[in-house]
Amino acid sequence: MICNGGMKLEKRKQKKCLKNLLKTGEKFWNFLILLENLSILFLGNWDQTGMKEYEWQRVKQNNWPRLIKGLKNLRDVHFKRRTLENFDIIGYGVVSGPEVPQYKEDKEILTEKELRDRKREYKTKKKKLTSLFQQARNPVIFMPHNVPFNTSLDKITNKESPRYGFHYGSVIARELVEKYQPLLAIGGHMHEHFGKCRIGKTTVINAGFGSEVNTLIDLDEESGKIRSIKFYPKTYG
Repeated sequence: MICNGGMKLEKRKQKKCLKNLLKTGEKFWNFLILLENLSILFLGNWDQTGMKEYEWQRVKQNNWPRLIKGLKNLRDVHFKRRTLENFDIIGYGVVSGPEVPQYKEDKEILTEKELRDRKREYKTKKKKLTSLFQQARNPVIFMPHNVPFNTSLDKITNKESPRYGFHYGSVIARELVEKYQPLLAIGGHMHEHFGKCRIGKTTVINAGFGSEVNTLIDLDEESGKIRSIKFYPKTYG
């Protein structure tokens, strides 16, 4: 079991760890509900998404549809396209690394069946997202949970990690950004980075981790362009 920052935990500690994560996530969720402004959201690490590989029953259950039902100021964009103020927003939640292993070290720990399943799931997800991009009629703001693969924003910099120096962003996000060149691709997940880079005409943003960082993006609705991007407390890129 892996919980919070990649720490390996004994089974007896899994439940406590997951409870703490869910409690923190639910606290933020309740804060969003109290806001009057519209909030865009999609699935991330802490959400109860029906992921069968976890041993704790509460995480196996897919509670996401029930949690968001009837919440007027929240808009789910997970595998959806929503038009907002002359922009099309496309979301891709849950993803936390390359959908298909990109390194020998990662391929070797999978069985042939597991690798086939990964490739099948990769094709299914990419097909869904490709269809959403093809339907877009406005400048696109692409929001994957993880940033695109192989940029300055997805490199593991922890020297104690067995994957130090590897890139662990989303392959699907990278491929779609390269092909469709959305205005913005905004992700996170990778705690090492907080800033921006470019893939062609697309500005890619890692929105950072924790309450101490914030990103302010000012968009021009008429021109469909970016006026400014500011990172708080520190500006990168």
